[in-house]
Order: sequence, then structure tokens, then C-alpha cells
Amino acid sequence: MKYALRVITKLLEEKIGKRTAQQIICVMMLVFGIKRSEIKAATGFSPTSLCKYDKLIREEQLSELFEANLYRPVSELEKYAEKIDKDFVKKPPKTRSEASERIFRLTGIKRSIWAVGNFLKKRV
Repeated sequence: MKYALRVITKLLEEKIGKRTAQQIICVMMLVFGIKRSEIKAATGFSPTSLCKYDKLIREEQLSELFEANLYRPVSELEKYAEKIDKDFVKKPPKTRSEASERIFRLTGIKRSIWAVGNFLKKRV
């Protein structure tokens, strides 16, 4: 099932964008009665989002789910993601603190260990 989910998600992402594709997959899984814990594991959506989606399904208001949310902040580190990836593949950092320091040396951008952790989590 995970393979099929990855293939379908990839196809949808190419046509409609990553976030919307993930939302559609999530809604489909809810409609088919898949447990929320399994959906969370497969998609990474929070329990709060899953409850919201389930409520929208029950109230037949799914169009609200796909309305444009224009505010999507992008990390300044994204510009340097390839450079960071290459450096970390050569020698992976052992801690978030080390990763933060190395990112600062590579890019000149200082981020907290929590922000670096979130950035790296998205890269994996």
C-alpha cells in the first residue's frame, strides 16, 4: 500500500502541487475508513488536521479544504539546500548544534538548532 501511495502522490504532485496532493490522499484514506493513526504515519499530517478533514467530509464542505492558503513561508536555507545536502552527505553532522554551525559556515545564515532540525527533517 505504501508503494501505491507514493506513486499516486507523485503523480498528483506533478499535476496539482505537493500540499494539495497530500490533502487529497489524506481525504481519500479517511473516506475509505483507514485509521487516523495509519494515515498520520503515511502522510505526516497532524491529528488536528485529520480531525478537521474528517469534520469537513461529514459536513460536505471539502471545497474549503482546497481553497488557496497564500501564506506559505519558505526558509532562506532552501536556496542553499543542494549545497548543504552535498556537504552533509560527505560528513553527516552528529548533532543539530553541529549542523547549525556548519550551515552557518556554508551559508552565513544563523538558525537555532530547532529551526535547523525542522529544515533537515523536511530534507529527508
